[in-house]
Amino acid sequence: MSQHHHGTLMQNVVIVRVGHDPARPHMGTLSIGEWTVPCATGRGGLRWPTEKREGDGATPIGRFPLRYGMYDPEVFGPDMRGLAFSFIEKPDTYYWEEDPASPFYNRLVFETDIARPKRRGQRLFDLIVPIGFNDAEVRAGGGSAIFFHAAREDFSATAGCVVIAHDQLAEFARRLLPGMHIDIAPVDAAPPHDSDDARALETVTFHGLERGPRVIVTGAVHGNEPSGPMAIRRLIEEFRSGRRRLLRGRLTFLPVTNPLAFARNTRSGDRNLNRLLAESAIPQDNEDRVANALCPLLRDNDVLIDLHSFGSEGEPFACFGPSNNDGPLEPFRHAAEEEALAAALGLPLLVHGWLPAHQKAIAMKEREGVIGLSPLTGVGTTEYMRAVGGYGVTVECGQHLQADGPAIAYDVTVNGLVHLGLIAGPAVTRPRPRVIEIADAILAESPADRLSRRFAAGEVIREGDVLGTRADGRAIVAPYGGAVIFASVTAPANSELCFLCRDSNRIS
Repeated sequence: MSQHHHGTLMQNVVIVRVGHDPARPHMGTLSIGEWTVPCATGRGGLRWPTEKREGDGATPIGRFPLRYGMYDPEVFGPDMRGLAFSFIEKPDTYYWEEDPASPFYNRLVFETDIARPKRRGQRLFDLIVPIGFNDAEVRAGGGSAIFFHAAREDFSATAGCVVIAHDQLAEFARRLLPGMHIDIAPVDAAPPHDSDDARALETVTFHGLERGPRVIVTGAVHGNEPSGPMAIRRLIEEFRSGRRRLLRGRLTFLPVTNPLAFARNTRSGDRNLNRLLAESAIPQDNEDRVANALCPLLRDNDVLIDLHSFGSEGEPFACFGPSNNDGPLEPFRHAAEEEALAAALGLPLLVHGWLPAHQKAIAMKEREGVIGLSPLTGVGTTEYMRAVGGYGVTVECGQHLQADGPAIAYDVTVNGLVHLGLIAGPAVTRPRPRVIEIADAILAESPADRLSRRFAAGEVIREGDVLGTRADGRAIVAPYGGAVIFASVTAPANSELCFLCRDSNRIS
């Protein structure tokens, strides 16, 4: 690793900040660690991904993956092949499909038609790095062909791309690392955290002038889930600007619940914050320290909307809790209110039964000789909220970097706040969502056990379906029909490969 790749964790993120000069609003800076150069962005300004349209000339706001680059070998020679980041030689002919009606929209297409112009020798595109925008689940007309490439000499605005000076391209390429992301935002946006000391939690609270429920909306409990923070910051700006008005109650936003994990763009800092959530007299790790600040915040509210995303494919869904009960596992008395909130979010899938299914999994592990397990390992934000007298929902807003994830997070939060009477909004008639109950876990007996594929969240299965294979060749068979959720292709021995769900008649 070269000296350029040492230093703070933020060297793993390309930071683009725009708007320093009102006279040239498309100009900004691009930074990787301590290295900063001028850049230019789209003539249409910066826009939220859900607001971007094909041909609008806007650059999308958000954090997006960088997967590979292409270069002209006649300009840069063969050395690009030896860099840490993956670069391939630019073919003679290719194009990016920008027609929303095409099945290849926002895809690289290799073209053998000699009538197309040769794509080498184009100075602006001697080196390009596609930005992973609107490509995980393509939204037709939502914007295409967003790249890094060389700027024109006058640094004029682009059609939406991010550009730097041609003579900086080689240095830019040397500083890229596998798995890097780009973070694009206005210059006055909250800066990304850049060290392990960035542990303060920032909340923004609005107080209505009429009595009402106390609601908290949280994001980035897991640091690699950007949809929640993006949606929350959009809502904060709307309340601050007066475009939204709080009618009653109190509304608290916590955009980044786990700052260390968010700075690293990893699921956790030291461990999963959404397990074993409790205050610690002697905190042992980052998540203990976060919990000591988070738990009092949750106790001081009546309702929680916790925004997440997931790694597999699948439709967005929300998790809610048990029926009213006085049992020992999860006593509860707000089932009707919680079910109504979950239904009001407008999502196609609702899920319940997490804690009983988790307890079943613990019992299975104990029968296999695993020791030191605690029922508290199933307690996350919503379970804690119920335990202290409130209620809440966990919203899974699709895949982590899905282009419309922030819009889903925004929409469900608005729907929830309208339902709770905190803000005004239109009455919307929604079809009854599909409701499933998490019933059982399938554990890996060996690290070599594997599912046949990465099942989508909520994917329907039938009794007898082969879900995977054990290390010794035995088939993993679905014992009943229903659905799969929280699936991994592989898992350590005595860990969950997936959970099985049954259809549920909860929520009318």
